[in-house]
Amino acid sequence: MISSKTKILGIFGYPIKHSFSPLMHNAAIEKMGLDFVYLQFEVKTDNLSDAVSAIRIFNITGVNVTIPHKENIVKYLDQISAEAKKIGAVNTIVNKNGKLSGFNTDYYGFLKSISEKITPRNKNILMLGCGGVAKAIALSLIDSKINRLTVVDIDTEKAKHFLEGSFPQIKVVEISQIPDEIESADIFINATPVGMKVGECSPIDKKYLRKDLFVYDVVYNRETQLLKDAKKIGADFADGLDMLVYQGAKSFELWTGKTPPVDLMKKVLRRALK
Repeated sequence: MISSKTKILGIFGYPIKHSFSPLMHNAAIEKMGLDFVYLQFEVKTDNLSDAVSAIRIFNITGVNVTIPHKENIVKYLDQISAEAKKIGAVNTIVNKNGKLSGFNTDYYGFLKSISEKITPRNKNILMLGCGGVAKAIALSLIDSKINRLTVVDIDTEKAKHFLEGSFPQIKVVEISQIPDEIESADIFINATPVGMKVGECSPIDKKYLRKDLFVYDVVYNRETQLLKDAKKIGADFADGLDMLVYQGAKSFELWTGKTPPVDLMKKVLRRALK
């Protein structure tokens, strides 16, 4: 039962109604008998500074951060972890006596989720997207000793600044080069929100997919057209739900010091998506 002693957790984003984070976190909280509650906070870009101040004012234990705030929120925090600093994006904030620390658990969530399906080591990877989650994925892949990561984004200018020069394994190309790059790729990753909305087309033409190409889509709230196309040709694939759960579990540990029931969190989300 919620009381004046109940500790508050939550998620900042805009839009935020689509988020499944409250569902999995509150299921874990209830199962473990903890006096916490996890809430959604719809935060527009213009209100981000005030929202961060509210964490201190209302003594919120911690929050997750999602689109479009993962990069912009960094400047409002007292300190950030080593991986968050490298990535330049934060998806988890921990409040300890008014001092706000930022972390990036997307790094851990992606790496654990893809490693259960395929070994990234020595692989050639083509990734669409250059936002906060894409940067987390890139760093986790580099640490996995991949052979090459090719990054493509509709915003060519932004993509040019995507960690290029920091790691020799990363190169940025224009969209027109996708056909050539995907031929030598072992793994294709969609790290954009394309596919999140009902009826959205795939971010890549299905003619470029192959049966021996592993397809990973970070979108988790529905079966995207990209994954439908991959399934149709018999390619192995994964959606972003396990990444969501594993990054959430890492955040949960940072807030509570306890390991949540990951299998329950997965079960609750899969049921909600049916």
